Amino acid sequence: MKVWSREERYRALQDSDTEELERKHASLSHSIWRTQYHVQTLYGLLNDPDGFSFYNGKWHLFYQWFPFGAVHGLKYWYHVTSEDLLHWHNEGIGLRPDTWYDNKGCYSGSALVENDLCYLAYTGNNRDEKWIRHPYQMLAAMNSEGKIIKHDEPIIDPDPSYTEHQRDPKIFKREEDDMYYILLGAQSPDHKGHLIMYRSASIYEGWKKLGELKVRGYDSFGYMCECPDIEKIGDKYVLLFSPQGLEADGDRFRNKFNNVYLIGDLDLYHMEFIPDGEMKELDNGFDFYAAQCACQHKLRNTAVLEGWFGCADYTYEPTDEEGWSGLMTMPRLLTIENGKLLQKPVEETENLKKKKLFEAKKGSVVLDQMHALMPRAGVIEIDNADDNDFCFNLFTWGRDRGFEIAYHSAKKRLTIDKSSMRHITNAEFGTDRSITVENGLKHLQVFVDHSSVEIFVNNGEAVMSARIFPAKDETMIRMSGRDIDIRIYDANTANDDTFVL
Repeated sequence: MKVWSREERYRALQDSDTEELERKHASLSHSIWRTQYHVQTLYGLLNDPDGFSFYNGKWHLFYQWFPFGAVHGLKYWYHVTSEDLLHWHNEGIGLRPDTWYDNKGCYSGSALVENDLCYLAYTGNNRDEKWIRHPYQMLAAMNSEGKIIKHDEPIIDPDPSYTEHQRDPKIFKREEDDMYYILLGAQSPDHKGHLIMYRSASIYEGWKKLGELKVRGYDSFGYMCECPDIEKIGDKYVLLFSPQGLEADGDRFRNKFNNVYLIGDLDLYHMEFIPDGEMKELDNGFDFYAAQCACQHKLRNTAVLEGWFGCADYTYEPTDEEGWSGLMTMPRLLTIENGKLLQKPVEETENLKKKKLFEAKKGSVVLDQMHALMPRAGVIEIDNADDNDFCFNLFTWGRDRGFEIAYHSAKKRLTIDKSSMRHITNAEFGTDRSITVENGLKHLQVFVDHSSVEIFVNNGEAVMSARIFPAKDETMIRMSGRDIDIRIYDANTANDDTFVL
């Protein structure tokens, strides 16, 4: 693999680079791992979702982008839009690192829609001549024509009480007091992760630090908190963030970095979040990080979430070698039912199901047009599994197990395992993940898209996501299990991969 110098990583994009990037983008059309219905990078590296919002009749999503290769470097915000959260269209670069305050990258942030504008709050990654980082919280505004103008000055300067790691502003407005708030991830000098809250009566100025948002029952969260978010669903708040440095606990927190949430109440008078229960992972699979909920009022009593289909400090050699890395997950609808957070695919994903390829009822095959061939992109639905063991092996060859999804009914345990695949990524963090399905497994939806698998358990009780890279000859599917219902569909194409810079 290529070793990148600092100069190469922090090379600014020029107009003269357009032809080179368009050529590199075109070369990816031959990749067997490019997806059909996920947001994916033009070329280079995609990571955190940013500025997610519903504005001017469309969903807007930005992602962190390094254009020249599958490594972290000088970050831009790339802009995509959708009318239905399924068909996404490339719009071009949204934010460029072109000021002194963001001279080494436009880092992650969020959106607030107000006064016919979509405001974008982000972290300007500034480095001085000694390469010392200075994080500034910046503001830009997008109008209905898609033009984005940056505010001249930072709205929040670096806080000397914390290290250089202060980033990822979540901006929101509370109806209760008509005030603006920013929740920020930070690291204290003793290397502990914290959440800081700011407030202002004006979006452009007057931001004052309220202090650290404490979470009752927790002293800190690893050595850094990234990408905080807070959403009100019904009469409850959901606090989401990505702590770095959590220790594994049985089946939990086994990834290098994890994305977590708590349900509870927000007490800003005492600067405290009071959780109703324990901290949980948003996703129990291998690859999920930096999730962000949209600023939106279109869908009531729910939040709409997007996540980076990856993880900080992970590598994905099969596509890295092709010069690109990174997807967004499918959008998820978040609701709270009986005190539990449910994450479901958005309704529009029903339109992904194209041709029915296979069906079994109570274990008996009634339709088979697959003949054991695994579709590169498809939707699998499984019902009535509770009292029955089953095993699905996707992208197998010969006696290999491929990507395995297995349910042990007596233990009520669902396991995914990638250890038998030809290309295994990030194996040092384990090749299997398991969850206990407390009330038994009733329904499973599996979305497969060339280099990704997303598994929704019991209509959103849990989600397990994985990046996989099946080789050209890993083409088969095997199924075993009694008395279960199975439907497998070929997936319709929803992705727009047009080159727009």
